[in-house]
Amino acid sequence: MRALYIHADSMEFESKDRTKVAEEIPEGFHKGKMEEVLVVFVTVESDDEDKIRQVAAEASKDILEVKEKIGAERIMLYPYAHLSSDLAKPKASVELLNTLKEMVASSGAEVSRAPFGWYKAFEIRCKGHPLSELSRDFKGKEERTAPKGTDTYFILKTSGEEVSVEDYKGGSDCLRFMIDKEALGKEAPSAGEPEYLRLCKKFGIQWETMSDVGHMCLAPPGAMMFDLISDYSTQIVNNSGINVYNVKGTNMFSLDEPAVKEHADLFGDRLYSINTGKKSFILRYAACHQQFAMIRGWNISYKQMPFGAFEVADSYRLEQSGETMLCFRTRRLNMPDFHIMCSSIPEAHEYFTLLDGKIYSEIENIGRDYDMLVNFSSRKAFEDNKEMVQALCVEHGRDALIHIYPEGINYYWTVNIEYHMLDQMKRPREIGTVQIDVGNAERFGITYADEKGEKQYPIILHCAVIGSIERYMYAMLDTAVQIEKGGSPGYLPTWISPEQVRLMPMSEDYVPAAKRIAADLRSKNIRVSLDDTDATVGKKVRRAKQDWCSFSAVIGDNEVQSGRLKVYVRSENKDVDMAPEDLVSRIRKETEGYPFRPMYLPFDLSKRCEF
Repeated sequence: MRALYIHADSMEFESKDRTKVAEEIPEGFHKGKMEEVLVVFVTVESDDEDKIRQVAAEASKDILEVKEKIGAERIMLYPYAHLSSDLAKPKASVELLNTLKEMVASSGAEVSRAPFGWYKAFEIRCKGHPLSELSRDFKGKEERTAPKGTDTYFILKTSGEEVSVEDYKGGSDCLRFMIDKEALGKEAPSAGEPEYLRLCKKFGIQWETMSDVGHMCLAPPGAMMFDLISDYSTQIVNNSGINVYNVKGTNMFSLDEPAVKEHADLFGDRLYSINTGKKSFILRYAACHQQFAMIRGWNISYKQMPFGAFEVADSYRLEQSGETMLCFRTRRLNMPDFHIMCSSIPEAHEYFTLLDGKIYSEIENIGRDYDMLVNFSSRKAFEDNKEMVQALCVEHGRDALIHIYPEGINYYWTVNIEYHMLDQMKRPREIGTVQIDVGNAERFGITYADEKGEKQYPIILHCAVIGSIERYMYAMLDTAVQIEKGGSPGYLPTWISPEQVRLMPMSEDYVPAAKRIAADLRSKNIRVSLDDTDATVGKKVRRAKQDWCSFSAVIGDNEVQSGRLKVYVRSENKDVDMAPEDLVSRIRKETEGYPFRPMYLPFDLSKRCEF
């Protein structure tokens, strides 16, 4: 059902002539007039015919809420066939209008209804304030029933065997800890402060104390890492082999939109809400709202399927203040949100598997691996998707922890995989994710035309290949800590290192030579800095190591005369003799396929502020 609300000083109508579907009305009901009235122009659609009471209940609740909000004294329901081309049968339309009137009247509100199926003349005087004209689209959602039963956990082995978590033997450390935490409710013992926080401080990643809890700020090194990860997440999606539409949107959505409110209700008290006094808004939980709102207006054919939409979206989740964690659990996060529109479940399974492969590949690129927590909205969802999930287990050579939600809740999704890595504190941490969504296309009105020209709702895949920008940064910092635990200096991959090369003149006499080498490196898209301070050589060398420069070299007589450099390679923890062109070649090899940004700090250390 579609509706247009007008807050009016007055509304007056008169029925003139019958149409073929006109309802019978008694004498004296051909005219009507109301003042200080909320006029609701109503179009009943074909989809409403089998859920009349649900649609009427949803609409009456909203009408009464708007009436109170704007201060209208009365309500007039006005049948209006021009808000949709997909009209319900006349009998169903009249029944819904009557049901709607009864439900509104039962609250004590003064309500009238104009006749259905008559040509009518009307005169309306709209008030003209910001809320005087509103549109609505009611779908008649079913009332939620209480879930039946409890959450179910078990292990799905690569063989397809289902094993209880109590009887399961084997699996990685990560899977064992996942079983303890998720299935058995065992809290891991406290292990003190995470060591990656020391690296956060080094790279200028911290909480913003002037904001709400859980909001980060980043100094230049951290900002450089953040932006490069954002660039990389975009690059991954656009090189995925899927046709992708890159979009940009807002982060604030009105709860007056039924689709937004219904989706928001699923997340409860984890949503940020904003009340302007006239309207209530939510800050987006992910990019879903914006992408779906855009796509529902697109003209889509089966010939364009499948396709994806992508945005690195600032998203907001009202995490408990005691649970926030730098880079990992924040209230403002940036999600590389990728949604793929698929024409069928088999096609969704095909691309789900493709995304799973990319998720594993990306974590392996930084030297880590994943175990899977696979969530299903029901036992039927598990049975429908078991073959696909088991094939993924076989592909990765890993058993998976299965979680089936209690029956009785009509979730919009069927299967969701959380990809967990085990961090330095022996805690499973979710990074990547992928999900099959069977409900939001209808909720938001996203359709495509099939081969017969008939309207169909796509299946939607939700995916964050590398997780949020912050969580991928967390994974990199935790990996560096793991490297340190192995007895080597921690290091970052060269492509994301804020300073790839540090040159250190032995004295002021060698600054010109160092600058020439630096200029050549910069011209080849290498981030290079120059320690032109009056510190001793020993202090310069220690400072380069403290700043985690990937490569560093002292410039003195030998280097000037020979044209070769003795380069300290952090990842190997040793000096390597090489020519400048060898250094360029090595950096290019280590950064191939990754994005580049110039340095976010002044080139000369003497010109830098301390932070």
